[in-house]
Amino acid sequence: MKEYTILTVNPGSTGTKIGVVRGEEVVLDLNVDTQPGEFDGCATFGEQAPIREKKIMDILTENGIDLGAIDAVSGRGVGVHSCVGGTYLIDSLAYDHAYHDAAQIHHAATLGIVLAKRIADKLGKPAYFVNPMSTDELCDEARMTGVKGLYRPSHAHPLNMKQVAIHHSALMGKRYEDCNYVIMHMGGGTSIGAHCKGKAIDQTRIGDGQGPISPNRAGDLCIDDVMTLMKQGMTIEEVNMLAARKGGLISLTGTDDVRKIRNELIPAGNKMAKLALSAMEYTMVKWAAMMAGALKGKVDAILLTGGLANDKELVSQLTEDLSWIAPIYVYPGSFETEALAAGAVRVLSGEEEVRHYTGKPVWDGFSFE
Repeated sequence: MKEYTILTVNPGSTGTKIGVVRGEEVVLDLNVDTQPGEFDGCATFGEQAPIREKKIMDILTENGIDLGAIDAVSGRGVGVHSCVGGTYLIDSLAYDHAYHDAAQIHHAATLGIVLAKRIADKLGKPAYFVNPMSTDELCDEARMTGVKGLYRPSHAHPLNMKQVAIHHSALMGKRYEDCNYVIMHMGGGTSIGAHCKGKAIDQTRIGDGQGPISPNRAGDLCIDDVMTLMKQGMTIEEVNMLAARKGGLISLTGTDDVRKIRNELIPAGNKMAKLALSAMEYTMVKWAAMMAGALKGKVDAILLTGGLANDKELVSQLTEDLSWIAPIYVYPGSFETEALAAGAVRVLSGEEEVRHYTGKPVWDGFSFE
């Protein structure tokens, strides 16, 4: 099979992570930093695109990357409406929706699609986005709440989770589409999903006040908890901040650095720090068991990934507490660069059929309503 070379583009608020993947080798993986005030004249994230694009092209040249050898450009999929998982061609509609942030994400990550197409057009190559942030494959039951007309959205880490599942399946001599996994992406925010035969049929809602306690997410917040906080004087925006950015370990201990908690606060006798870390692991176990329930107990493996999968003590405890469900496999860190490249390669090689963005949410209510 041809060894494809893919340029990956993954923008963030403080820079743009770029990668060049040749075959299965990541030959370039670095962050193109932005400088303070660099985007002061930009009213929208879209207006930052020419500046970021030039910096990316300059860095590629400085690192001796042969632009003529690039077969495709793959950008992080953010800002578009919900889609099923897969690899999507970036056409004018997808570009327009990402540029104008149709999904109202309000983050520089929406430039992943924008930059990928701008660069690909210059190179005369195709551009793709892979398993976008808005990936929605929930089963009907998982969408439901007990309130008529109120439904659960899909908020997790599909790009990394699906890449880990595809990779693990291949190592086992199987296909992702033939396996059932509980996948735990453990980082500043932790998402836990039930993946059934290649579809994420249920998962926690990261940053929405549902799921496990994590370094900077509060985890489960009952409506009564929210009401209590508001009665104490918090605004709804402040409560949302606890759910999405300032809750969890950072609220309980003053830091979201698990290493500091484990190596400094706990040895110093900080009992809250010890309890907070234990509670985080406890809630991870609860939600993993719930996702195993969503799979009706038919779980081939539990896959641990994300930055916290580097924490050997946490992994050891999770293994002890969850191995009754299924074997535990650990893939520490993030594989977003590899995931973006692999999705493009699957399409270029004919292994996967390219998908086309419709511009409409994949789910927008039940037909019988």
